[in-house]
Amino acid sequence: MQIRQNNLRSLLLIGTLALFLTSCAGTPRKYLAVDASLVKQGQSRAEIFELLGGPGAARINQAGQEEWYYYYVHRHFWQRIPFLGDHLGEKKMESLQIIMESEKVVKTVYYVQELQS
Repeated sequence: MQIRQNNLRSLLLIGTLALFLTSCAGTPRKYLAVDASLVKQGQSRAEIFELLGGPGAARINQAGQEEWYYYYVHRHFWQRIPFLGDHLGEKKMESLQIIMESEKVVKTVYYVQELQS
């Protein structure tokens, strides 16, 4: 009987530690400011795709240039509380716009804006 109780305690301890370690894990944070610094004028479309992946949105502007957009919404820890989170703190959206012409980067714009609740 003594062996079973020791095994049960060990199993309970391991289970509790595993629960705490997995609860700390979250979605990986995206650092668009760092990504923006890696994009250089003249880089090819394929290099950008390899570096950053596919864009969150893309469009062709009036000048015929292709625009790629990458976004990341920052939410404070308290904003993850169900029902109350939308009323606590402020959300900010980090955006990276890459403008390409003839499949080459001509301009990069990085900006942060506050989102209204």
